[in-house]
Amino acid sequence: MPLMEERRNSILEEVLKSGTATVHDLANKFNVSYETIRKDLTYLESQKLLIKGHGGAISTQVNIENPFNVRSEENIELKQKLVRRALSLIPEGSTVMLGTGSTVLELAKLLVVRDDLKVFTNSLPVATYLQSSNSESYLLGGKLRSKSSSVYGGWTETLLRKIQVSICFLGTDGFYNFNGPTSPSYSDASIDSVILEQARKKYILADATKFNRTSIYQITDWNNITGLITNKSANPELVSKIAQHTVVIPDEK
Repeated sequence: MPLMEERRNSILEEVLKSGTATVHDLANKFNVSYETIRKDLTYLESQKLLIKGHGGAISTQVNIENPFNVRSEENIELKQKLVRRALSLIPEGSTVMLGTGSTVLELAKLLVVRDDLKVFTNSLPVATYLQSSNSESYLLGGKLRSKSSSVYGGWTETLLRKIQVSICFLGTDGFYNFNGPTSPSYSDASIDSVILEQARKKYILADATKFNRTSIYQITDWNNITGLITNKSANPELVSKIAQHTVVIPDEK
């Protein structure tokens, strides 16, 4: 196989594996110039194999939803940085709703040291961690969904509408070219929208890679969100677009 073709196949594999890839990272990985990578991405886009975006590429396979245990290992350092910032936004004695998502799970791991909260969740992994917390913790009921390790459906929505919380935190899938946070699952997006209705302050947790990824279902508009908590390394141009509609809160490191 010619070297160029082999490199392009490898680039496509990288994009499909993570959903997105930057020109910088690809150039370093394959030891070629930025211009070479841009030409490779242009070719792959012409074959409808990916979408060439600002500073990188996005997978066209937006309908693929990886299992929760796979997503929980992606971009772990970025997630851990931003959830430390999220923790600082939770006042003492708060009632908290935690949605599904691997970034929300990282926040739950920090909440176990708190003993002053009342926490509700529809996420099984989050509830598992909260078992070791001295705060009051509640797992909502509903139909089990394996891909997100969560519960959903009419029973879940009925329970949610009986709860009012002071603050909620939701994860999001990629939101490139969307006007708000997204989900790859219609059922999860439906539950998330109800969670937002029942919370006075509404925060979205999104590591820097989500700005250059795309998805399927928009949960709500940015102007319905109190704040987006992300990394300082997030794309400044895309951050400024979202900041026109809600507060963008960068991590502290």
